[in-house]
Amino acid sequence: MKTMSCISIMLASLVSISSYALDLNETFNELDKDSNGALSESEASEDALLHGNFSQIDSNEDGQISFPEFQSFIQ
Repeated sequence: MKTMSCISIMLASLVSISSYALDLNETFNELDKDSNGALSESEASEDALLHGNFSQIDSNEDGQISFPEFQSFIQ
């Protein structure tokens, strides 16, 4: 019985993590209007938090926010 509870908790956690990852992808893709896999400063201006922190999020200073940079900022 105890093993089943642990397995249930682990499965619920995996589903939750998976849903979170999908939400991040969905949000990023909605902001990425030209679908080039990166957010320009103009695209980031759709979200006040991203726009206000653009230079900090753009860690490699290429003028765009990649998905890994976006993911790192959100987490």
